[in-house]
Amino acid sequence: MATDAARAGDPTPGPGPGTRMVPLDRQWRHFRAVLRIVVLACVVCAVLLQPFVLPADTREVVTSVATVVSGAFLAVSSWLRARHTIGRRRRFWRLVMLAVLLAMLGNGWTAAVGADPVASPSRVGDLSITLALVVAIAAVLGYPSIRRRGIDHVVVFLDGFLVGGAILVISSTLVYAPLLDLTRGSSLTSTVSTMLNPVLDVTVLVVVILALLRSRGADRRALLLLALGFSCWIPSDLAYAVLVAKGDFRFGTPLDLGWIVGYALVALAAWYPSVETDTPEDSGKPTQVPDTALVYTALISAAAVQVLSGAVDLNAASRALWLALAVAVAGRQILLTRDNVALRRSLEQRVQEQTEDLRRLARQTEVLLTSVDDGIYGVDASGDLTFVNPSGARALGYAGPDLLGRNAHDVFHVASEDGGSYPYSGCYIAEAIDTGTVTSAQDDVYIRADGSTFPVEISASPLVDERPDARTVRGAVVVFRDVTQRREVERMKNEFLSVVSHELRTPLTSIRGSLDLVVSGVLGELAPRARSLLSTAADSTERLTRLINDILDLERIESGTRTMELTTIEAGELLTRSATEMAGLARSTGVRVEVRPSPGRVVADPDRIVQTLTNLVNNAIKFSSEGQTVVLDTRLEDGHVLFRVRDQGRGIPEDRLQSVFERFEQVDSSDSRQKGGTGLGLAISRGIVERHGGQIWMESTLGEGTTVFFTLPRPGHARQPRTRPAALAGTERSRS
Repeated sequence: MATDAARAGDPTPGPGPGTRMVPLDRQWRHFRAVLRIVVLACVVCAVLLQPFVLPADTREVVTSVATVVSGAFLAVSSWLRARHTIGRRRRFWRLVMLAVLLAMLGNGWTAAVGADPVASPSRVGDLSITLALVVAIAAVLGYPSIRRRGIDHVVVFLDGFLVGGAILVISSTLVYAPLLDLTRGSSLTSTVSTMLNPVLDVTVLVVVILALLRSRGADRRALLLLALGFSCWIPSDLAYAVLVAKGDFRFGTPLDLGWIVGYALVALAAWYPSVETDTPEDSGKPTQVPDTALVYTALISAAAVQVLSGAVDLNAASRALWLALAVAVAGRQILLTRDNVALRRSLEQRVQEQTEDLRRLARQTEVLLTSVDDGIYGVDASGDLTFVNPSGARALGYAGPDLLGRNAHDVFHVASEDGGSYPYSGCYIAEAIDTGTVTSAQDDVYIRADGSTFPVEISASPLVDERPDARTVRGAVVVFRDVTQRREVERMKNEFLSVVSHELRTPLTSIRGSLDLVVSGVLGELAPRARSLLSTAADSTERLTRLINDILDLERIESGTRTMELTTIEAGELLTRSATEMAGLARSTGVRVEVRPSPGRVVADPDRIVQTLTNLVNNAIKFSSEGQTVVLDTRLEDGHVLFRVRDQGRGIPEDRLQSVFERFEQVDSSDSRQKGGTGLGLAISRGIVERHGGQIWMESTLGEGTTVFFTLPRPGHARQPRTRPAALAGTERSRS
């Protein structure tokens, strides 16, 4: 009575305005409650209809009441099911309700006129029962079935023919033959009237079983209850026909349980939970074994009935029927065998094609792994090596097979400075496996088989097994690159810059001193034109000196050679010192520098942090207009203090927020001419903050201003600054 969307709580498309969908869990609660009531009622009726429990007249009343109540219950159940479903299923349950009402009408008319089934049968009552059977057949024939392939249609037809033939054999042996014997000598009208309802009874059972064979999923289970209901109801109806023909029928016997239980089982089918759409449900699970079991059970039952009844001498019609059934069985098995062979060949072909695709993919992957110049290795969930490409094995000085099964963390990583090993829990391999974290472009140092070490840049990614119900990390893949040559080039570049910078500072100092003497007039008065040119030269030498000093600062910071004198200091004091140093520049430009209440104590080198703050405040003042304010403050956060420098200037485009921390980067190429500066201030600030174990970044909105953030550790959360050479920088990060 509900769709998948209704099960999830979403509105269900398709049902009309009169349809009210019921959640699936509520359907199951209703079904279990109804099942308990039905079982209890059927047990009570079975006890009351036993001959030794109640008098015959009382048992007849019990049968009448139980039949009316079970029929009414079935009618109400069918009406409720029709309200909560759509399409052909709604039509089916409406027709079932109509059939039950016609049967109840016939029984009620028979009781009202006082007709006796044996002495004075009611033609109106019999006609109502006949119409009820016809409506039931029409209802079952219109029940929706799943779409099948061409061969499946033929198999279902043969199954229906075999089951129908078996039922025909059973009914002709047990019912039709006795009825024909009892009506021999009667008029054709009387014979047809006697045989009509039994024939319709068998037809109803056949079409129900045929619908069962054509269904899947919840539909199949509901139709199974329907088939069981008719299987209980029809034997009582057939026995009623035979006993009436013999003149030996009376209500109030255990035979009446067939009608009562039959009505109850069909009502249970109406309450069975299912997904209601106008398209039949197909679970996709094969039902060949249950279908085959049903077909052969029916055939074996038919043969057993004929043998046990003593009808061994078959007439021509019976022999023809059995021959047709044998041919149908053979045809069914041939079709199924042919279909299974075709499916097996198709499956073998698909497996072969997929196997070839996997081999081709494996060859391509192997070529990629062997041709790439970077080292690549994989580990399982325990960190043990599962594969190493040739380039990686060569770089590490091992043969590939020698590394398999060994722990990558223990084999590749160098020891710490005190000779101990780094904990596996802090390794990027463990992070990738345990947390699914991807590590990119991180520095590390690996050890070769001969004990020598070399710097590498690594990227580690988890191997994730994605499933609909779970996400499992099966290991990790690490790509590493030997950066020894790159580190050497960087070292040579830094040495070159250091040497050049030092060599330039000495002559620049002499040039600046000489220019100052000349401009001051100590050597005599200068013409205005000469004074202007010499002043420009002095300013240029001062700017060049600042550039050299900045380059030297940056080189020392990146190489880790600049010593850091850490102490615990108030964050507000650092802000006040930097604001005091920049007060003169602020007054000259008309910009106000405001230091707001700034809580927190940090562990830092005061001179280096003041240098960072003055760089940031200097930038904020330069890019602010007259009358604007630069605000400095701090905020306490978990384990660190957050510093903020906010201006109201022109702002920075979002795509430049990261690049401005690189060397010689300016937001605008004209800034170095108009605003001054070397383009190294932010790069130096980043180096200082990162050496303190902090982070620096900025946020900006064009036309509204820029805020620069950086963090410094609070007491108890600080770590020693890196002092190792740049070639090994980052090793601590990878293992801390």
